[in-house]
Amino acid sequence: MSFHDENHFGNVGNGITVDHEKEHLEHMEQDPKLFGPGYSAHESNIRYLLVTPEMVDAMRQGRAPNTHLLSPSVGKVELFNGDLPSPDAMHDKFAIQHVEHHGTHDSDIDTASVDPPSPVPYLVNPLSRFRHQYKEYLGEFIGTMVLIIFGNGVNCQVVLSNLTQGSYLSISFGWGIGVMFGVYACGGVSGAHINPAVTITLALFRGFPWRKVPGYALAQILGACVGSALIQGNYHALLNQFEGGYNLRTYGLDTSTGALFFTAAKPYMSNIGAFCSELFATAVLLALIFAIGDQNNNPVPSVVVKLTPEQTAYCLNPARDLGPRIACAMFGYPKEIWTTRHCYWIYVPIIATICGGILGGFVYDAFIFQGKESPLNKPWGRSKKQIEGGGNIDAAHNA
Repeated sequence: MSFHDENHFGNVGNGITVDHEKEHLEHMEQDPKLFGPGYSAHESNIRYLLVTPEMVDAMRQGRAPNTHLLSPSVGKVELFNGDLPSPDAMHDKFAIQHVEHHGTHDSDIDTASVDPPSPVPYLVNPLSRFRHQYKEYLGEFIGTMVLIIFGNGVNCQVVLSNLTQGSYLSISFGWGIGVMFGVYACGGVSGAHINPAVTITLALFRGFPWRKVPGYALAQILGACVGSALIQGNYHALLNQFEGGYNLRTYGLDTSTGALFFTAAKPYMSNIGAFCSELFATAVLLALIFAIGDQNNNPVPSVVVKLTPEQTAYCLNPARDLGPRIACAMFGYPKEIWTTRHCYWIYVPIIATICGGILGGFVYDAFIFQGKESPLNKPWGRSKKQIEGGGNIDAAHNA
């Protein structure tokens, strides 16, 4: 790769002279013919650039190569259409950055007219900027939506076909696959909580920022709502046939379909029993999640916990119930979905699961976890005062 500029050494950037260039190089204790790693000058009108793989990777990622001609304060190399710019374009870009970094001897240089490079070159439109700013919340939205699409979808497939297109085992696998693909969809972006109980428990015991908890929970609920609405729209005709009328939606009857989307306790379960069942199941779920994420523990394969299928429809997740319940209200289900069992949807799918998550996190940290992230491993009482006063940590531990 070569950069051609007949006047490059005579008038660099319309203001940087050869003498200035040599003066800078002598100050840097470099050979005047060597202009940084990979740069050399053998002719008065050509500058050769030896491009290393590291330099190419840096430029493709929007970072300037490691050379004194490109100060870290200058900015990043802009890419054109996702690829490296042409040599001439790169030369012009570098010449401008060189002037900005070294200053100029001529007072007629209008540096104000030179636009500074964007700190993040790929944020080129409002959509990309919005996506970058809210990527974690968008990730939780998509991940939870995927979970509900698989979960509500397999429920409808099996039940509405009168078990001709699957069985209870199909439902179990469908929900498990939904969790797996939901995690794959957003794990690298948001951490794949896809569950407000997980988010709150991580905030309490693992230092997850509390300021992000409301946004995460809202994104999860909205994702579950949209996922359920998509399934209800997809199975609209079959839901009408099962319910016995066009747009007929009932609750509490043998032909009611609300339980395909949100959770409900069996008639033999008391309200306290339903609460304790979800509390216990979600506690086990969060304890296992903490175990999987514990670097000091043995690697554990990912698992899907389903401990209460015949009692409370294994909610384990406030968004898994509230989002689809909102979607069902939009599709015409009666108000009983909100009032049944003295507002069952509040104290079992929401409160019980959150309390269960906190309980599971507490039990794991109390018995197994040794990391400093947990509040249970913070210094207490006299030990805390000794550490805050600049005392020895080992002495505080022995106190």
